[in-house]
Amino acid sequence: MELLFSFVFVLLISFSMFFSGKVFGPRKDNASKKEPFECGVEPLQKEVPKNYSVHYFKIAILFLIFDIELAFLIPWALAFRKNPFLFFVVMVIFQAFVLLALFYAWKKGDLKWGI
Repeated sequence: MELLFSFVFVLLISFSMFFSGKVFGPRKDNASKKEPFECGVEPLQKEVPKNYSVHYFKIAILFLIFDIELAFLIPWALAFRKNPFLFFVVMVIFQAFVLLALFYAWKKGDLKWGI
């Protein structure tokens, strides 16, 4: 029950922050905000010279997925004291899914660094 309450509380806080920024935030849109910039200076070229590989972004998303997986270990560790066998089985199943996702990404070649 505490885990469900925590989950609902986090969702409520995150949605309220998102929508309060949309409602109360400044909306001054002008042409200079829509121009591209690199590190605060004007770019040398306005157009991209070639297509960029999305491999870096795939690695970043995989990192986020496996990093967020660690956030699930904290409530699990707190609930582990109540029923150790049940929560151990639940964590083994969860880790099996994470390991399956890792092997899937590995087999697709998403973990190879390079083009």
